[in-house]
Amino acid sequence: MARLLICALVLLTVAGVSAQDAGLLEVTGRGAEDRPAYDGGGTLRFTEVRLGAQVLHYDGREELALPLEIDYEVLEPAPIVLSSSMGTEYWRLYHFGDETMGALYTREHIDLSAPGAFTAAPEERRAWLGARYGPLPAKGLVGIRGHYYFLIEPAGGGQWLDVASPPPFFDGPEVARTLTFTLADLSEYSVAIAELQSTWEAGGPLRVQVTVTDAAGEAFPVVNAPLTVSAGEWQADLATEFDPLNEPTGWLRATLPDEVPVRISVAGMVTVLAPGGEEQIELSQTFRRGEGQVDPAQMQVVEQGYELPRNADGVIRETRAIWVHSDDFTTQEAIDNLVARATRARLNVLVPIIAVRDYLWARSEIMPRLAEDADDPLAMLIAAAHAAGLEVHPWFCTTYRDPAFRAWFEQQFGVNVDVVKEDGSVARLPADAHRPQYRDFMVELMVGIARDYEVDGIHHDYVRVMENCYCDECRAEFAEQFGKPITEATEEDWIAWHRQAIGDIVRRTAEGVRAVRPDAIISAAVFSSMRGGAMQGQDPAGWARAGWVDVVIPMDYAMQGLLVRSNERQFLEALDDDDALVTGLSLYQRAGTEVSSRPPDLVRTQIELVRSMGIHGYCLFAFGHLSDEQVEMLHSEANPEPAVPYFR
Repeated sequence: MARLLICALVLLTVAGVSAQDAGLLEVTGRGAEDRPAYDGGGTLRFTEVRLGAQVLHYDGREELALPLEIDYEVLEPAPIVLSSSMGTEYWRLYHFGDETMGALYTREHIDLSAPGAFTAAPEERRAWLGARYGPLPAKGLVGIRGHYYFLIEPAGGGQWLDVASPPPFFDGPEVARTLTFTLADLSEYSVAIAELQSTWEAGGPLRVQVTVTDAAGEAFPVVNAPLTVSAGEWQADLATEFDPLNEPTGWLRATLPDEVPVRISVAGMVTVLAPGGEEQIELSQTFRRGEGQVDPAQMQVVEQGYELPRNADGVIRETRAIWVHSDDFTTQEAIDNLVARATRARLNVLVPIIAVRDYLWARSEIMPRLAEDADDPLAMLIAAAHAAGLEVHPWFCTTYRDPAFRAWFEQQFGVNVDVVKEDGSVARLPADAHRPQYRDFMVELMVGIARDYEVDGIHHDYVRVMENCYCDECRAEFAEQFGKPITEATEEDWIAWHRQAIGDIVRRTAEGVRAVRPDAIISAAVFSSMRGGAMQGQDPAGWARAGWVDVVIPMDYAMQGLLVRSNERQFLEALDDDDALVTGLSLYQRAGTEVSSRPPDLVRTQIELVRSMGIHGYCLFAFGHLSDEQVEMLHSEANPEPAVPYFR
């Protein structure tokens, strides 16, 4: 099957809500860093984001001038300010040349203390580039693609209260297009109209490329410049040309009139933010009919295409999985609904959560949680799913264990598995993966489920330490191995230390599961940031290379398709065998603490993106967010044919 992503059909929209509603934010906190979750009120609507120049001076350092403005309307006042610092409160900055995503920090103050319409701008019109959350960009076309968090601060100053997620507005196509610009060394520069292309047909396309040549003699495209094309009384604005992922082609585009002129003029201004300040460059050039004439095919916006592989029987091979929380399979009624909707969407793998906190929705002697006369949710699900042709891969949260579980574990096995923070307090949720007794328990639990049930796979989640542990045992073991106190551990020390513990679980689970169920597929959900995952003990490329996992699933839940592409590119480069990669995609979106199902078009666009990259499957998070509209989109558009999992 070959399909094309047509630009008009697959733009990254936030459908299902109006553009006005997409900017609405009822400020609620998330309880960051164990703070009480902010619920003190405050509602605003973001209405516009503007950038006051098309080209910004950039010499490779971590600071640049940024003429950014954010318009907003306060609907319900509250004595707070939404702001940022140099932590996780940043804009995502995408570099189109090498498909990388980094962080751009600004310090603006979005004040909610009074009702009305306001404009916020970064302090001193400055921004900072941080390498902690991605590489610094090279020169060339870049784009701000979404905002991560806002800090919630008291309006009168003082310690920040919490963090809030921004609304979908910041991931919408209009904001993305507006915030696309060029970085260049403007200590010396020139701007010019470099080329015109047209079919010179009545009502046909015409496009112009404007470039800036910087101090190093390198030329880069300039977009979003307010240029017009005219002839006599006819005039048209030149608009920036974007592809289906809101990636600029580097051209400005318009449509010729029904009567093709003999001569046309291109004119307008380019605003440049040079080291000495803002400068406006006037451009004007005339072209005669026939200049730059090209074939219509050359004027088409680049389309994304792919062909899905098929087996010998002609059936598509693609892994189409979905994570399932316990509420959706612990009764027969819920299981029937799950199987019916997954079948309608033409999915082929269910990943039901079996072990998390103090719960186990299956029978196990090592962790008895089901009464003898109680239903067995996993057995019921396997029977229904297999009858419908769906695979079942039980999902285990490796270290996500609450205090009730940890108390039970200590009573049962005589070992304390609390994770102790550096200040001596006990972390709320993780169990200490550095305790060999706990690793033995998790391996035995997963291998036992694979032995006792007709599962098709075993799925690792929270396969990471979650937090660094400073308990007496960890301090002693670290010091013995590394020859220094754990308080002097470097990032590379932590990576090596944690990978030993987490890797031990992954390796022994693979060995045990394959001994009792050789055809079972072993998969792992990992961070979409490989560096972030490494800091917690993850080594997906190493696990796949060693044969400890068959499928690696990065949790790539970003709204922005370009961020998904940037993240997945890292995994394609790191994995020896790209066939091991399946992309985890989100079915939900968040505004503050409000969660809703994503527009079907956005889900479809990201599935198409994954396919166009040569990745042979996706896993959706999660079934509870699978809307009726998403089901019908999957059935009729994304998955018009059934498929078998690629690994089969």
